[in-house]
Amino acid sequence: MQNKFLIIGVDSATFDIIEPLVKQNSLPNLKHLMEKGCWGRLTSTIPPVTPPAWTSIVTGKNPGKHGVFDFYASPCSGYRRSVITARANRAKTLWTILSERGLKVGALNVPLTYPPEKINGFIVPGMQYALSPEKDFTYPPSLLAELQEALGSYEVVWGDLESLYTDKLDEFCHRWEKILEIRKKATLYLMQKYPWDFFMVVFYAIDPVQHHFWKFFDTTHPLHNPRLAQKYKDIIPYFYQKIDEAIGEILQHVDKNTNVIIVSDHGAGPEHKSFYLNLWLYKEGLLKFKEIPYNFLARIKWPHFIYKILGRLKFPSIAWTVSLDQLRLLRKYIDPREGLEVSYFIDWSKTKAFAGNHTEQGIYLNVKGREPQGIVEPGAEYENLREYIIRRLYQLEDSDIRGKVVNKVYKREEVYSGPYVKFAPDLFLVLKNGSYLAQKECYPGPLFRYTNKTTGTHSFEGIFIAKGKNIKKGQGLTKLHVTDVTPTVLHLLNQPIPRDMDGRVLTEITQKHAHPQYCKESSQIQQREEGFSKREDEEIRNTLRNLGYL
Repeated sequence: MQNKFLIIGVDSATFDIIEPLVKQNSLPNLKHLMEKGCWGRLTSTIPPVTPPAWTSIVTGKNPGKHGVFDFYASPCSGYRRSVITARANRAKTLWTILSERGLKVGALNVPLTYPPEKINGFIVPGMQYALSPEKDFTYPPSLLAELQEALGSYEVVWGDLESLYTDKLDEFCHRWEKILEIRKKATLYLMQKYPWDFFMVVFYAIDPVQHHFWKFFDTTHPLHNPRLAQKYKDIIPYFYQKIDEAIGEILQHVDKNTNVIIVSDHGAGPEHKSFYLNLWLYKEGLLKFKEIPYNFLARIKWPHFIYKILGRLKFPSIAWTVSLDQLRLLRKYIDPREGLEVSYFIDWSKTKAFAGNHTEQGIYLNVKGREPQGIVEPGAEYENLREYIIRRLYQLEDSDIRGKVVNKVYKREEVYSGPYVKFAPDLFLVLKNGSYLAQKECYPGPLFRYTNKTTGTHSFEGIFIAKGKNIKKGQGLTKLHVTDVTPTVLHLLNQPIPRDMDGRVLTEITQKHAHPQYCKESSQIQQREEGFSKREDEEIRNTLRNLGYL
C-alpha cells in the first residue's frame, strides 16, 4: 500500500518552550511523537523569517535558488518595494513535484501560496493577507465557499487586528484561539473529504502570541511587568497546549501507513532592543536624508506623538486630516501606526547604503545600474564599502550593556548560492543573542531603544519531529536544516529527488535501508512574478504591519 505523508507546520515553535512543557506532561501528543519517533532542532534560514524559511522547507532549496528573501521584492525595481506573491518562488514546491508525478496532494494555510497553483488536489492559501476573497482564492476555486458552508465560517480576512495596537490583550488571545480552531476544523474536513497522498497544514497562532506576550512569560525580560504577568504569563504555554490538542485530534484521523512530520520555520526568543540601522548609516555618512522634512521632524518631535495617540484612539483618518500646520506638512511622510515611511525621507542621489526591512536584518548598497538611483560603482568601490561597513558594525557598542551588539555580519554570497542571490541584501546582520532587532525607521533619538511593541522575536532553531512506520524510534537528531525536509519526504514516499536541491535526505531517521534515488529533473520553474494591484498591495502592507512584520 502506498505510504502517505502528513506535515503539520507550527510557525515559530521552539523546543525551548516545548521541552519543559513535555517534562511537565503538558503536551501529551508532542511527547508521544518525540518518544515514538525522532526529533531535533532545525536550523532556519538567515534571517529566520517566515517567507524564505517556509519556502526553503517546501522546496528543499536555499533562498538563492528559490528567490524568496522577505515579504517584499528587491529594491532594484523601486525603493518603495512591492509585496511578493507565491509567484516570487522560482522553485517547485513539494506538492507540485508530487502532483506532477500523479500523487494526490493538499496544502492548507502554508505561507506564500497565493495565488494557488493548479495541482492534482487542493490548496487553501496561507499567510493571512487582508484581501477580499476572490473566486480564485483557493484551488479549486469553489473550495473557499465549500469550507465556509461546511464549517460555518473560514476566516481569510479578519480586518486589521486593532487589538495589536490597544491594550485589549484578552481580545487578541480570543481571536487567535478562534483562528487556530478554524484551521483545525478545516484540516479535519479536508483530510476526510478529499483523497490525498500528501497533505500539509501550517498553524500560525503561536508566532504572533510569542511576539506580543514574551515579556509576560519571560521573567528576565527588561520590560517584564510582574502585575500583568500574573494574568498573562501562561498565555504562551496555553497556546502550545492548544496546538498539542489540535495535533492529537488530527492524528486520530491518520492510518498506520502515514508518516508524520511536525516542523517549524524558526524558533522564538526575547526581543529587548531595537537598533535603528538607518540612523546608524546616517551617522556614518552613508545615508543622506532630505534636509527640510527630516530636520524639521528632528526639531519638532511632537507631531509623531500626536499621530500615535490618534492611532491608539482609533481615529487614524483624523490623524491624516488634522489641520495643524505641522501635521499637514508631515502627513505625507508619516503613517499613524508605522511611523516614518523611510523611502520618502532618504535622498537617494547621495545615499550609499540603506537598511532593509526589519524582517531582513540586512543592508542594501545603493549600486549604480542596479538600484533606480544607485551611486556606488560595482567592483572595487562596492567591495571596499562592504568591508568598511562590516568593520564598523563589529566596533558598535551599546553603552547600556557595555558590550558589542553585532555577533556576525555575513556577505550575501556567504549564506546563499544560486541565480537569485543578486536580489538579496548585500549584508546580513546577526545581532547580540537575537535580542536586538535592526529596524529601518528613522525616529530621532538613540541608536538603541527598548521596544514595547513586540517583545518576542525569531530565533534560528525551529523544531523537527518525525514519526511513522518508516521512521526509527527514539533517534536524537543533529545538524538539521530547513532544506532537508523536502528531500526526506520524497525519499520516504519512494520518489526520486531532483539533484538541484540543497537539502540532504535524513537517512539517519529511516527504517528502510534503500539509498536515496536522485533524478536529473530540474525543480526550477520559469520566472512568473506578478505583483498585487496597488489596492491589494496597500491592504497587504496594513496586514503585515498589524502582524508586527513592518
